[in-house]
Amino acid sequence: MPTLPDHRLFRTLPAGVLALAAAVASAQTPDTAPDTRAGTFKQVQGEVRLGRGDGRAVQPGEAIRAGERIRTGQDGAASMVLKDGTVMVLGPDSTADLSQYQFNATTQEGNLLVELLQGSVRVVTGLLARVNPDRFKVKTPTAVVGVRGTDFIVEANPRAEPLYYYLRHHWSDDSRLRR
Repeated sequence: MPTLPDHRLFRTLPAGVLALAAAVASAQTPDTAPDTRAGTFKQVQGEVRLGRGDGRAVQPGEAIRAGERIRTGQDGAASMVLKDGTVMVLGPDSTADLSQYQFNATTQEGNLLVELLQGSVRVVTGLLARVNPDRFKVKTPTAVVGVRGTDFIVEANPRAEPLYYYLRHHWSDDSRLRR
């Protein structure tokens, strides 16, 4: 098999790489949207639905995006990990909107607004709250919580069985909740 002299190989290799890159770029369709995923569902237990109205059932590994509503049934709970490392656990009989979420991994800037309409949510904050604590908020029907800590629970319409009790006595594997 004929071989190119070393100096010719180095001249033709960059041109070949550029041609390959151009072919790959032109093969992508213009409607290919960038990944708008804010985070991922890690654990789902019982009834958990995503979206307005009846929504759709959620499975572990599915994406959550800014603007989406998460609802859990009386036997439901869900844990989600956002792109900045924030962990959210939604307790039973809860409804929450991930109203705003932006995070730039390069600058570590962004914002988060979770609207807890009913039920309970546990939040273990990630990079976003450390870098921009003023832009990390949880809103309930009666209050807006500005985050200053790293691990907290918020309840709206408290129930007889709060989230920490549920996690301690009913959650099958809380080891995934730790970092």
